[in-house]
Amino acid sequence: MVAFAVLGYAAFEFAGHVTSHGAAQPALAAGQQASKAAASASAASASAASAAAASAAASAQAASTATATAPRTAAAPPLRTIAPVSAEAFGPDGTADGDNPQNAGRVLTDPADGWVTQWYATANFGALKQGTGLLLDMGHTVTIATVRLTLGSYPGTNLELRLGTSPVFGALPVVASANNAGTVLSLSLKAPVRARYVLLWFTKLPPNGAGTYQEFVHGVTVQGRR
Repeated sequence: MVAFAVLGYAAFEFAGHVTSHGAAQPALAAGQQASKAAASASAASASAASAAAASAAASAQAASTATATAPRTAAAPPLRTIAPVSAEAFGPDGTADGDNPQNAGRVLTDPADGWVTQWYATANFGALKQGTGLLLDMGHTVTIATVRLTLGSYPGTNLELRLGTSPVFGALPVVASANNAGTVLSLSLKAPVRARYVLLWFTKLPPNGAGTYQEFVHGVTVQGRR
């Protein structure tokens, strides 16, 4: 009986070890597969992160290169005073019938006296003409941005600023104007204009204090770029 009991216990132990070992094998295999899957996922994630970092670096490099090679716009040179080389009286028929042509040049050399139009009975030239003016020659084509005038002491002048490359009235379009102007007048263009000739064209005269009408021009300053 004792022998049978011993044999039975041994058989039980053997069966228990076999069962335990058999159950552990699938669990171990599953664990190894899970570890491999986790390792693969980790490697894939690292590879993706590396690719993203490389792409970001390439984008940054491209942006840096584009910024470095972008063209720079050069600043425009500053405006300067440009002296006209001559001044002539100018009428409806050009320099042939301007007012007081002998005194036109004084606007450049003798600002105290300057140039003065003829006197007229009315502000509209006594209905004798549509206007009178002063033509400045810059010597060659320049860029003009602003024209400043020093006029007589009485306000009331209407004036057109005309610019062009030919000393012909029809070739000198209006680029700026002023009405009822006073002693000092600054005419700034909306955009600089390339021109050689500057025509100050008066379409209405101020009173002169003597019961008639005429305009004095004591000085002209042209600003732009050569």
